[in-house]
Amino acid sequence: MDNKNKNRLTGWSDYATSTISVMLVLFILGLVGVINISFDGISRQVKEKMGFTVVLADSISPATVDSLVSVCDAGRYMSEYKYMSADDVMAEETQGEGAELVDLLGVNPYAPMVEVRLKAQFADVDSVKTIVARWSEFPEVEEVTVNTEMIGNLNRNANLINTVLVIMAAALLLISFVLINNTVRLTVYSRRFLIHTMKLVGAKGSFIRRPFLIGNAVEGVVAGLLGSAILAGMLCWVRTLDVGVDSLLPWSAMVWVFAALVVLGVVICVAAAAVATNRYLRKNYDEMFN
Repeated sequence: MDNKNKNRLTGWSDYATSTISVMLVLFILGLVGVINISFDGISRQVKEKMGFTVVLADSISPATVDSLVSVCDAGRYMSEYKYMSADDVMAEETQGEGAELVDLLGVNPYAPMVEVRLKAQFADVDSVKTIVARWSEFPEVEEVTVNTEMIGNLNRNANLINTVLVIMAAALLLISFVLINNTVRLTVYSRRFLIHTMKLVGAKGSFIRRPFLIGNAVEGVVAGLLGSAILAGMLCWVRTLDVGVDSLLPWSAMVWVFAALVVLGVVICVAAAAVATNRYLRKNYDEMFN
């Protein structure tokens, strides 16, 4: 095999090694993004199970009930609600054995009620207190029960975990930049004498940098696409296990993760190539050996 073919194979080998290294770093960064999105989905689902119970007056009329249901329909803070008549409440509380209780007391001791579930963005203590205060103003409402302590603890824990995940993502992004920067620097280092030769023949810095920047931009795109493909394949496999991943990691959200991996790959690779190339553009021949 002649030297030309050997150099060509060596060049492709270096390019493949560099691309795979960048791809692995981006893949790990994508996993952190998936964890953040899945936690956000879990947090949203848990918050939307939070809510309060509105106990209505025994004498409430069907027309008033319809009016309150209309209020529920118009409430932009509700994810869902459920109206239960006094008989429905008795049946649920006594597991269908309320007839004996009515015979004993002579009356149904339960009151009609509305169970309200909140949208995630309204499941915080201040919002809940405001909403409960509005419901309490209705004369047909006897009582509004809500566990604000549980809602407060849920939000504090969710905010703490979210802060930890954001710090982890930022730290990994910094580590990713360092790792990819080192990979790109090694690639540019292997061609440092070519840079010096081009300087000697009078090539401008912008002309010398251009192929490095374009080549590393392509490398970033390829690495980002490969990392996204592996991540997508893994998610497809997890979805076959039927563990509720569809609601936590919708493809509409994952598309943004895939796009971010490609963009980060391009930005980091190009920035690292620019820094490394400028470094050797400033060096003389003797310094090329350092």
